[in-house]
This record gives sequence, structure tokens and C-alpha cells, in this order.
Amino acid sequence: ANIILYTFEKRTGRGRKAYKKAASCCSINKSKMVAFFFFIMVAFFSLFFFFTFAVPTSVCLFALQDYEKALFFPCKAAELVNDYGTGWSLKYRAMSQYHMAVAYRKLGRLADAMDCCEESMKIALQHGDRPLQALCLLCFADIHLSRKDVQTAFPRYDSAMSIMTEIGNRLGQIQVLLGVAKCWMIQKELDKALESIEKGQELAEGLGNKLGLLKLHCLCERIYRTKGQQRELRDHVVKFHECVEEMELYCGMCGESIGEKNNQLQALPCSHFFHLKCLQTNGTRGCPNCRRLSVKPGYV
Repeated sequence: ANIILYTFEKRTGRGRKAYKKAASCCSINKSKMVAFFFFIMVAFFSLFFFFTFAVPTSVCLFALQDYEKALFFPCKAAELVNDYGTGWSLKYRAMSQYHMAVAYRKLGRLADAMDCCEESMKIALQHGDRPLQALCLLCFADIHLSRKDVQTAFPRYDSAMSIMTEIGNRLGQIQVLLGVAKCWMIQKELDKALESIEKGQELAEGLGNKLGLLKLHCLCERIYRTKGQQRELRDHVVKFHECVEEMELYCGMCGESIGEKNNQLQALPCSHFFHLKCLQTNGTRGCPNCRRLSVKPGYV
């Protein structure tokens, strides 16, 4: 325990002092001490860099609706935290559990999603992590929405919106308003759903959040189709496809849009991505978009 404590002192800039203290705590030679310090630092930085890239990658895959791959990264992150011990960083453990909960919910495994979200919320409450508490409340609400339990979902959305407004998380507020609109749609309160969507559109346009606008236009399309208002329906269909074109959310092989339903995707070394089934069917050795060689497709 003393050696690990002094290792962290070493990271803060007091390396020589930490080394001498650690060496005095045990009767091992200098080379073994250096090797031990090296192992500790490699373990810490491997954990840090994995989370640095795993969380954004998982979020991107959620947006593109490749949920199987999106679940892979937080699961591996959770395994890494468990390998190094839960005391190393509860923050990383909480974030991995939260992203696992989101993936499980998308895949329809609601019981697993609830367990992971409860674990993440417990850690967030212990450490006073308000941003993570808001995300967990949003996830709880989404889980209840998936169960069609609107009465339980509404208060969770309200609590999440309160915290996100307090901390200034406008992207989170858009997600909350999307969830609230879906609740109103389940209750056949289409005008109230449109009110939530209009608030979400104001936030999304202010942030330039095209993915949020795309989702909001998709909800508007469903509402106006139900109401039979063809002019408004046509406007939102056009805006939806404009967002798809601007974000290039379509497969370069089959031309179908990406992100509307759960599909397995594959990224090539040039960073262009396609439906996995299209790549397997086509059998091309080059990217259809930029014609670069893709003998060894990258894994996302």
C-alpha cells in the first residue's frame, strides 16, 4: 500500500522523494523497484487512454445504431477496471457501467440495463458527480419509456432536466426533450409532443447539433403523418434528408441511410464506413468512396 501511495506521489512531481520512500519500505533491489514503478505507470496510463478512446467510440456507435459494437467498448473498459481493482478509479467504473446500460437498453435487455444504471448511479451519488447523476436519471427514464411506463418515466425526465439545466448540459437537455416528446406521443398528446420538439429544435439549432435535429425531424414526420398534415410532413421529410446528406449518414455501396435502425457497420482504414453486409457481398479491395486500398479493414 505504501509503495502504491508513493507511486502516485511520483506522478505529482516528487519522483525522487517517492522513490526513496518506496525503496525504504521493502528489501528488494533497485532494478526490481524500477520494474515495479514501470508496471504501475503502464497500468495507469493504459487504463486512462483506453477510456479516452473507448467512450467517444461507443457514443459514436450509439448514434449510428450499431449497438452490438457499441456494447463491446464499455464492456472491455469494465473488464480493464476490474483487472486493476475497483479502487483505482470509481469514476471509470461508473462511466463504463452507464454506457453499458445505454447499450443494453438499445438492445432490449432492460433488466441488464437497469442493473448497470443502478450501479453507476450509486457511485455517482457517493462522489457527488452531478453530470453523471443526470445521465443516469435520463437512462432510467429511457428504460421506463421502453417499458411503456410513461408515468414512471416523466418524473425521471424532469429530474434529469433540472440537473442538466443547472450544469449547462444543453446536449443532454435535447435528449430529455426527445424522451418527453415520445412519452406524449404514447399518450396520444401530439400537440404537447410538438411543444417539446420545438424546444429541442431551438437548442439543437443553437448548438449546431445536426444529429439532434435529424432525430427531431424524424419525430415530427411521425406526428404530422398521424395528423394527416401533408404540407408540414413534406417539410420535415425534406429537412430530414438534408441532415442525412450533410452528415453523410448513408452507405456508399447500397445508398441506404445509416442510423435509422440497428445495423452492423464496418470502418475501413480510410475512416469511411459501410454496412458490414454490403462489404461482405461486394468483396471489393478498395473503398468505394475514395478508392483507397482496404485489404485489412479496421475494426470499429
